Amino acid sequence: MTDWDLITGYIQNAMEAVDRAHEVVNGLREKPTAETLDQFRLEMEVLIERLTRLQTVLNNQEAFALDEVADWLSQAFTGQHSEYRRTPRMEI
Repeated sequence: MTDWDLITGYIQNAMEAVDRAHEVVNGLREKPTAETLDQFRLEMEVLIERLTRLQTVLNNQEAFALDEVADWLSQAFTGQHSEYRRTPRMEI
């Protein structure tokens, strides 16, 4: 997976989290209860986590790209992923 795929995947995930949070906010406005407030907090935590991952990738684009190239080369020559990475392996 390229860093571009990673970035676009994280953007899509963040947008989905924003949509879900927006739905929960509407529910909170219509019926402000402890349960809807807890659901809102949960959705905000998910959104924060996804935006944090996106920010990590955006702040380290060069490092992620180099790690991907190293993985491709290692896979081509040894059949295995590179053991060393400067960035964490991240999944969408």
